[in-house]
Amino acid sequence: MDPQEPKRVDREIWQCLAGPSFKIPKLNSQVFYFPLGHLEHACPSPNTEALSLINSYRPIIPCVVSDVDLLADLQTDEVFAKLILTPITNDSVHEPQEPEVRENEHGGDRLVFSGKTLTQSDANNGGAFSVPSECAKLIFPPLDLTSPMPSQVLPIKDIHNFVWNFRHTYRGSPKRHLITTKWSKFVDTKKIIGGDSLVLMKISKDKDKDKIFIGIRRHKLSAAAKITEKSVMEAAELADKNMTFEVIYYPTASHWCNFVVDAEAVKKAMQINWQSGMRVKHCLKTDESSKRSSIFQGTVSALSDPSHHPWRMLQVNWDESEVSQNPSQVSPWQIELISHTPALPLQFPPQKKLRIAHVSALSTNIERPSIPEIEFNFFNPASMNCDAFLNSMQGTRPNLFSASTSSTSLNDNDNGFVEGTHNLNTKKVNPRSIKLFGKTIEVVEKDLHESRINGEDGSD
Repeated sequence: MDPQEPKRVDREIWQCLAGPSFKIPKLNSQVFYFPLGHLEHACPSPNTEALSLINSYRPIIPCVVSDVDLLADLQTDEVFAKLILTPITNDSVHEPQEPEVRENEHGGDRLVFSGKTLTQSDANNGGAFSVPSECAKLIFPPLDLTSPMPSQVLPIKDIHNFVWNFRHTYRGSPKRHLITTKWSKFVDTKKIIGGDSLVLMKISKDKDKDKIFIGIRRHKLSAAAKITEKSVMEAAELADKNMTFEVIYYPTASHWCNFVVDAEAVKKAMQINWQSGMRVKHCLKTDESSKRSSIFQGTVSALSDPSHHPWRMLQVNWDESEVSQNPSQVSPWQIELISHTPALPLQFPPQKKLRIAHVSALSTNIERPSIPEIEFNFFNPASMNCDAFLNSMQGTRPNLFSASTSSTSLNDNDNGFVEGTHNLNTKKVNPRSIKLFGKTIEVVEKDLHESRINGEDGSD
């Protein structure tokens, strides 16, 4: 490999540095590619021209993962993935394959890791790095604490397999674990600043000596800026033409911007009949340990216009307003449903006696809440066929949702979101009739006195 080319990284080490919020797509697995999410990943604030161009392509494209490369940036040590995706089309014969399970390079060996967000003191090149006691005990070989000056030299590999011979000591008042020798050079070489996170990893072998690795998660991300708007447009155009294409993904850029998503996760999320008022949660695993996580809860307050694609189609009001890392607009597969019942129940108007026009004698008179017909189409669990949806996306440019956007019960906002409990399309009907469960129903109008009596006792 060219010395200037990014180096491949062991899968487990790569995952530790990427963090638990990003799942590496498996080879041969089926995924959905979202061009708008790809643009957002590269350009958090794209211009109008870029948005217009990206929206001219299909908004969601089913693909097969043809190749996965896990790499690290030579300048910043930030890990990233290079994915080769092949669109699934009607013309192509895609034989279902079991996703390849790649064994890690260390076989059945055990990997443990621990991290620390560096303080300004750690990063100011003062010559020493204070290692948390738990981290030192988990990762480093034990020191001989009976010695007056316990210390040891630790050969630790960075993400590019370069060996750093750090000295580990236990001293000070109060006593603490320190990395001294070579730490200053490491800080200078890696351009470490306060706020960056250091991750120490140990691979335990049954017979051989344990191997220790060191990696960095940057506080101020820079490598992701190397993804150009042009490369995003090229990928989206190839995908739209059903041609194999390549994407670059930096998982540390934003855990909310996974634009290549497991197909089953998307299908499962889109089978939910999303409504305003539903309670949802988001589980954010911490960087230091995948066993610890923070759970944020919120309420769906609006849904995007049905003529748009499902990327960030939900607007959520989070309970904790200070949670800045949680955006207000999210995609259904990024959150979990807590309750199917909206927090605020639907308020129906008083019931009227309704007469069905031109229907069988089985139901000439029924008493129902007078509500308009709502077309769920894509989102209704009863009517959505995920396989059919997948087929419809193969080489076509369908309107994912019903085109009708007119409504007498929905409030369309300028931001493209629809507020209210009725989340999808509502057709306009004759003011003297409504659509109910696929039937045309005419309201029987009588004089005011008679209508009031009918409303009370239900008689003709």
